Amino acid sequence: MRGRVQCAFIVALATTSVEAPLAEAIEAPTPLTRVVARPSAAVVRDHEVRAIVEAERARWGTPGMSVAVIEGGRVAALLASGFADREAGVPMALDTQVPAASISKLFTAALVMQQVERGRLRLDDPANLTLDERYWIRDANGAPSTATLRQLLSHSAGLPVSWSGIARAGDPVATMEEHLALGQRAIHAPGAHLVYANDGFTLAGFIAAQAAGQPFATLATRALLEPLGMTHSTWQAPSTLSGGKLAAAYGGLFGGETRTEHNDPTANAPAGGLITTAPDLSRFALMLLGGGELDGVRILQPESIAEMWRLQAQETPSTHEGFGLGFGVREEPGRKMVWWDGSLAGAANRFALMPEHDAAAIVLSNLNDNAASSETANRILDLLVPPTPPSHYEPKPADLARVAGSYRPLDAVDPALWYLGYGLAFHFAPRDGTLWQQSRITKEGALLPIGPDHFRMQGSMQDGAEIVFDGDDVIVGFLRARRIPFWQTPTALAVYAGAFALGVLAALGFAVYRVARRLLRRRASQAH
Repeated sequence: MRGRVQCAFIVALATTSVEAPLAEAIEAPTPLTRVVARPSAAVVRDHEVRAIVEAERARWGTPGMSVAVIEGGRVAALLASGFADREAGVPMALDTQVPAASISKLFTAALVMQQVERGRLRLDDPANLTLDERYWIRDANGAPSTATLRQLLSHSAGLPVSWSGIARAGDPVATMEEHLALGQRAIHAPGAHLVYANDGFTLAGFIAAQAAGQPFATLATRALLEPLGMTHSTWQAPSTLSGGKLAAAYGGLFGGETRTEHNDPTANAPAGGLITTAPDLSRFALMLLGGGELDGVRILQPESIAEMWRLQAQETPSTHEGFGLGFGVREEPGRKMVWWDGSLAGAANRFALMPEHDAAAIVLSNLNDNAASSETANRILDLLVPPTPPSHYEPKPADLARVAGSYRPLDAVDPALWYLGYGLAFHFAPRDGTLWQQSRITKEGALLPIGPDHFRMQGSMQDGAEIVFDGDDVIVGFLRARRIPFWQTPTALAVYAGAFALGVLAALGFAVYRVARRLLRRRASQAH
């Protein structure tokens, strides 16, 4: 469940950027909950974390943020900044709840692994084996799919992007069973491509709940939230929460900065239904970093966590990025990061771990714009584990010119909203010895060359993602786009739409003129 458009690729390349001077963007007053620091000579780092949070929150116009930082396998800092409710002047606090959105998928993956450990499920069995026929995954021709549970958890089952079942305020809310009974129709063969599929995780969570013999929310609460002591977390719908602890929502499902209402993901709870706090998520992170155990309570076996963090599926073997089970996995030089983001109306979050360094950055925010939360987390992780300087590579001008051009993401939008894909093209242009990424709705940015037709994203929520050009395709991290001619670019389409609109207006104007002229002639003849 990804904010403005539900796909990591779109968020990476079509995230609205609002550059503003710090003094202009920070609301006044700007409440900041106390920083809980480790008892050591780390005061400078705590101030650095605070400075990063305040700067990024102001830069992107995010009303409020809640942040947890883990270093050395323990919580190093907890802080809340800005407003839970900007209009009412309610400050963000450490116990302010925010929809976790797609970070919920990490909990679903953990639940599935628990059932695998108990022998009730097997990752490499076809998912349909455990399902009633009405819930089966089917291929494009209607035949049963062989997609496995492992492929569901690594977004490689062939299912499409889907935003159905995510209810807006006031809309009818389906149950998970009602939503899944509408059917799952694949667009690719299992394992052929990576496509970020909410319904794949909803189905995986449903399968885990069936194996345990409990409703999904009950299982997720008893198996994870309660034993981890996540006392401020729930799988309830936002509309059912009381007590004023849920942050106000800003930015709708497709973006913007105005106040809105929370989505209700009840029908997709395993994909995006958790509501939580940064301190509660830090307990989940500590359990993972602790090999599946926290405060003497074992949640998962170390082997299960290793499997979740293993690179399971890639769009191309030319990169070091893809999906584990639930987690995105990126293997940078000297740093392995496992993470996932989540966004819905009123929420944009990042949960990122560097397991080899026992470090984590968790950022929750109440504005649906992933740029703020992801860049905040990225900068904190760079503070904790400085990146290794990349090897120097100078591409030839002819090589840059060959891959330059306009590209459109593939499989990036819900097929029911296919027309949105035509507005998502972006452009690569050679300049200053490298490529610059350009878009009508995102800030311009230079790519770092790291090899032939091989670059690394700098800045934005996809900072560190590898970009590989392969013929007419480009792979960004684990998602694809394809070169398009100028006449298919958003600029050209806007010209066509404008010309069509002018044509319609001209035709209407001419029709009105003809009718008016005829009436005037009739009146003139009657007057004589």
